Amino acid sequence: MSTVADPHEPAPGGSRPVPATGVLILRGAGDLTDTHAAEKIVAPAYTADPATALVVNLAAVTYLTMEAVVPFVELARRCAAGGTSLRVVASEPVRRKLTSLGLHATLELETPPAGPDPS
Repeated sequence: MSTVADPHEPAPGGSRPVPATGVLILRGAGDLTDTHAAEKIVAPAYTADPATALVVNLAAVTYLTMEAVVPFVELARRCAAGGTSLRVVASEPVRRKLTSLGLHATLELETPPAGPDPS
């Protein structure tokens, strides 16, 4: 696990997130066309220590259906309720879908870094 050294900002509503002791990166690739495929990506987050920051890396996802969005929203709600840090690295198609659904306010979206993935 990676150590997170930067301080966390207060979550909306004033509560502070749980200080992260590590980072869990969840990756998806290709077409996410159903709830089951997305659930497989987020499943490890439900057994992770609440002090683990979560990064959902969807930089390699080329297509995302509305059905596949549901597990990510459920994870975001769970993280918000528990004060767990959650970031979503989104490809352009994923960013467009989530923004069109108004979820850019629910999910902290980040643009993938340019160049090859170092991991």
